[in-house]
Amino acid sequence: MARINLLPWRKEERERRNKEFITLVVAVTLLTLLAAFASWSYFNNALAEQLDANALIEQENTRLDTVLTEIDSLEQRREDIISRMQVIQDLQGKRPVPVRLWDDLAKAMPPALYLNNLKREGDTLTLTGLADNPNIVSSLIRNLDNSKWMDNSAVSNIQQNINAYEAAPALNQTVTTGEQPRAIYPEDSYVQFVVTTKVQSETPTDADTGLGGEL
Repeated sequence: MARINLLPWRKEERERRNKEFITLVVAVTLLTLLAAFASWSYFNNALAEQLDANALIEQENTRLDTVLTEIDSLEQRREDIISRMQVIQDLQGKRPVPVRLWDDLAKAMPPALYLNNLKREGDTLTLTGLADNPNIVSSLIRNLDNSKWMDNSAVSNIQQNINAYEAAPALNQTVTTGEQPRAIYPEDSYVQFVVTTKVQSETPTDADTGLGGEL
């Protein structure tokens, strides 16, 4: 038996198109939501990776700050060690100076002269003593300057005892010292002097010291 569709064909076509439109809208909406979710996931992952990278950079910066602090400490220790080594080297280089200095001082003392005070301030030696006459002091100056360890010697003060111009007293004469008399000594007529000399800051060469390869 044949079937006859009594509904108008335009109404069926309209309903079909409405269903297709709704389906299309739903599909587009789903695709849009899917794209939005994918974009959100991508940027969220990118943000998480960037935050992790920032945290790693901060950790590295903290570690580098610690390393730099340690390096500064090591540099300071290095400078301290270098300074100490320099002091030790200077002391090693100047070690023979005092021994030879005192030896040359002893050799520079002429007869009829003696010291009653010796003082060193830095590189300056001050010698205070008594001498038979000013010529003896001049001889001391020459002897000091002839040393390889002393130079620029000079008389800073000299006082002539008036007794030096008086007739020499007999040895059995006495002089009053305030409490009891004593015999008069030749040193009573000596001149008082103050001599300064400069200690050489540099160690003389082997040729100057005459030691050759012994040092």
